[in-house]
Amino acid sequence: MAAVRQRLADRLLLVANLVAANAAAAWFVVVFTQPGIFTGGAGGPFATLAAELSTKGRVALLPLEPLASWLTLLAAVGLLVWNFAWLVRRREVRPPSNWIISDTPSGPVRIAREAIEVGLQKAGEALPEVTRLRVQVDTSAAKRILVTGQFQCAEGTNNLTASQRLRQAMMDRFGEMVRPTDGARVEYDMEFQGFAGKLGKKGADVPMAVEPPPFTGPQYPIDDDSSSEGNA
Repeated sequence: MAAVRQRLADRLLLVANLVAANAAAAWFVVVFTQPGIFTGGAGGPFATLAAELSTKGRVALLPLEPLASWLTLLAAVGLLVWNFAWLVRRREVRPPSNWIISDTPSGPVRIAREAIEVGLQKAGEALPEVTRLRVQVDTSAAKRILVTGQFQCAEGTNNLTASQRLRQAMMDRFGEMVRPTDGARVEYDMEFQGFAGKLGKKGADVPMAVEPPPFTGPQYPIDDDSSSEGNA
């Protein structure tokens, strides 16, 4: 309810600014084309002063005593204060919602954020090289879903390859669980937090982090085929 009132106040401020800007522009056009409109014309009380000043160029006199002038001043001050309050107002951060709207053939369905996090965690920990995984789904930004995966790998595995496999596994699982509506994009952020534990029984197919042997110079004997081609 507070958000609705805030949006209404912002729209009213926008309308007030537009009205004030257009009124000021129209007032300047009228004063510029008819400088004596506020002095009462040739027979007005300020006609003599306006005639004297007009010898130096186009001059407009604006009496400030009438009630309309004071009301205009109060309205201008109020609008300035309103705009200043809008500029210094602290923007409220929208709290993350507890669900994500998913599109289905029969209509939209709300899926709990905790259920998505648990599903992605199980899909990631199903990889043998991933020993620990923590998943967070952030929906605070409009039309943007941020999936953060903080993971640890088994000792001796390649963490870069593991992060790629983990990202793909989470993307596949998320696509099976949720189909975001309204064009919301899904972003994945992988955070490696170190090595912990050892590979399980399925670790035979996991690429290990193998370091290349140090270079010790040319190896002998040299292949006869390469030497014969060089002689030719």
